[in-house]
Amino acid sequence: MKIRECLDVNHIYVGVHLPGKDDVLAFLADKAAASGLAADAPTLLSGFREREESFTTGIGLGIALPHTTSPLCTRTTLFLLRLTRPVDFDSIDDEPVDVVLALIIPTTNPSEHLQILARTARLCKQQAFPEAIRRSSDAGTLWETIRRIEKDAEIAWYGGEV
Repeated sequence: MKIRECLDVNHIYVGVHLPGKDDVLAFLADKAAASGLAADAPTLLSGFREREESFTTGIGLGIALPHTTSPLCTRTTLFLLRLTRPVDFDSIDDEPVDVVLALIIPTTNPSEHLQILARTARLCKQQAFPEAIRRSSDAGTLWETIRRIEKDAEIAWYGGEV
């Protein structure tokens, strides 16, 4: 599964100020619930928190990949949040996070997210991807940049677009 298939431009938030990790998770839960991906935000927030308690989703380099499931979600959906100031996310490298890529996953296919998590993590390790996220001025530009970087990466990884 490709990032560009999971990420809608309306789910990209650039320049958001939130004071802490729980505020970030609450913001994402609110936006996902408002999009109809869950019955209510508190249920999603609880799922995000439960996941964070088992192991941090702060993967390093200022990036976090929180994720949870929802019975109302019919396909894996990605939300991208770029913060104005980094927040502590208990990341594996102890660095604060300013880029959050959050997944809402259907309960009917809970393993589907592994593919998108792996792909996202792989892209995040390439310097151009997080730099582009941090540089883009608005959601539309950011979505187009992600689409281009992902296509270029497919050519590098697989010799062509997949």
